[in-house]
Amino acid sequence: MPRVNLYATLRDLTGEKSVSVEGKTVREVLRALARRWPALEEELLEDGDVKDGYSIFVNGRDVRYLQGLDTPLSEEDVLDLFPPVAGGGRRSQVFGGVSPEQFTRYLKKWGGKPLEDGWWQLEGARVRFWTEPPAEVGAWYVARLGVEAEGEEAERWWRRIELACLRGGG
Repeated sequence: MPRVNLYATLRDLTGEKSVSVEGKTVREVLRALARRWPALEEELLEDGDVKDGYSIFVNGRDVRYLQGLDTPLSEEDVLDLFPPVAGGGRRSQVFGGVSPEQFTRYLKKWGGKPLEDGWWQLEGARVRFWTEPPAEVGAWYVARLGVEAEGEEAERWWRRIELACLRGGG
């Protein structure tokens, strides 16, 4: 069954950090989640579609750049569901296809300075990253990188981080 990671308010509504749910597409998985937690449906869905501001990723890739809610899923796929984020604060996500070395190059290019506690200081925000177990896709293993940003300018930086990571390091 595909695994679904829930963040922030979605985690609060379900009491779960991660769940496995039946479904052959993103839409089917969301419907299964809604049946299991009616409060989640009210928060996340409107007329069967995802409300504006929510982000859904399959193996670190935004479904908007795949096949949307009709993106097919395999048993090993991992979905990350993020509620809207406003202003400063904290945001984290796991991305596929980006190495720690590549992400370090991005941070340096953006003027980031390493701090002693594993964080990097950017203008108005701090960012840290860590390696996750690789995703197995057929006979291939895809590197996975967890990234977290916090601070007043975290949302501004997050858009840049997300774009760089979704390009897969290219």
